[in-house]
Amino acid sequence: MSFNKRTKTRIISILLILLLVLATACQAEAPPAAPEEPEANAPLVVNMGGGPVGAATEVLYTMMLEDFTTSIENCTGGQTTGAPAPNLMGLKEGKYNVVHTISDVTAAAQEGQAMFQESGPIEGIMNLITISEHTTTWVVKADSPYMSIEDLKGKSFSPGPRGTSNDIATQRLLAEIGLSYDDFKVEFLNFADAEQQMLDGHLDAMLFSFTTYPHPSLLSVIAKEQVRFLPVPEEAIAGVVSKYKGVKATVLPEGVYTLFDGTKNPAIKGIGGNLHLAVKAEMSEDDAYNMVKVFAENFASYQETVASLKKMKVEDMAKEIPGIEFHPGALKYYKEAGFI
Repeated sequence: MSFNKRTKTRIISILLILLLVLATACQAEAPPAAPEEPEANAPLVVNMGGGPVGAATEVLYTMMLEDFTTSIENCTGGQTTGAPAPNLMGLKEGKYNVVHTISDVTAAAQEGQAMFQESGPIEGIMNLITISEHTTTWVVKADSPYMSIEDLKGKSFSPGPRGTSNDIATQRLLAEIGLSYDDFKVEFLNFADAEQQMLDGHLDAMLFSFTTYPHPSLLSVIAKEQVRFLPVPEEAIAGVVSKYKGVKATVLPEGVYTLFDGTKNPAIKGIGGNLHLAVKAEMSEDDAYNMVKVFAENFASYQETVASLKKMKVEDMAKEIPGIEFHPGALKYYKEAGFI
């Protein structure tokens, strides 16, 4: 049987359509591809946003990262010195996956307040490890005429680096007293530089309003100069605590510092919160669990080296920070260890 050219073309078109329909049907009947299994022993690369230059956390995080890389299989990592606010922004942007931060800044990030007003709230921040408590320590030289914060008007002080909890807390306390940075000569120095400037007489005060204790820079100054601790007005403390999350009323315990003349510091009221390590909710449960486990197992060695940890017990790393949930991997370890 012969076909003309037009008929042949129609037959070929019909056959092509039938083949296309058959191929589509076969594809539809094929079972869906199994989801890819997560890679076993996937590498853990710890990109840490660390603490400010000169802070006690530099030593702590260096020790901690060394323990992570030697104790956790396929783990590598490093830290960059920083501060809570930029660290949390780096966590949001994926620059870091573990960050040094402090409870007041974390609360501000969650709510899109203070330095996070423009960028907006950061979602998914979770607590990994609660570390040391912070409090207020305002220091002047003992032979100075300054007996209150008001006496420092027009004088120079450092609240630490810009954007840190010290900076934020100092501004909040001053506002409750009716003052602002405009009333002073403010130098945003890292802790090591603030220490040296204080000893050289270029700073009239170090106003560390939200910091660990004993603080290395204060210890260095106290070892060479007799100092006096300025009181923090109780109404300013109450005002800040009532207005901001991640902040609580605290007391610098009596006797934390041995002064140059051999006397001890008195108990000093202030504001504070907790330094902690934060991660994003997306971190795997195994990675969070392993880091917390390593920290707990090496806690005693950290205590020997970092003075601010000496007042802690290992189970304190599981202390809740109101409003900041623990990562599920961290909770798993804390429950297994009996910390909670």
